[in-house]
Amino acid sequence: MIIVYLSLVLVVAAIIAFTVSVGKTIRRMSGTVGKISATGEKMREQLEKIAAEKNRLTQNFSSIQIEFYRKKEAVHDLTLGVQKAAILAQENFNKVKTRVKEGGKV
Repeated sequence: MIIVYLSLVLVVAAIIAFTVSVGKTIRRMSGTVGKISATGEKMREQLEKIAAEKNRLTQNFSSIQIEFYRKKEAVHDLTLGVQKAAILAQENFNKVKTRVKEGGKV
């Protein structure tokens, strides 16, 4: 009978130790969960800042691209104009040269 009582005492002691251990673990976890929550909030704020910065940089990059293409077109148009002017000047020079050779008036 003593063995039965000792077994019951051991079971009760084990249950009490388990309860105490669970209580300590829950207290530790609540602090840890709070820290994890605070860290998660900081990460969320940083992600929002990163997303806003990304959007701003994307807009700036798009503006730069548009401006680049506008200037590229302007340079292209200017180059065509210069080429046409050079061709016209050469044609006029050749006409003058031909008339001078022929002895005619310029």
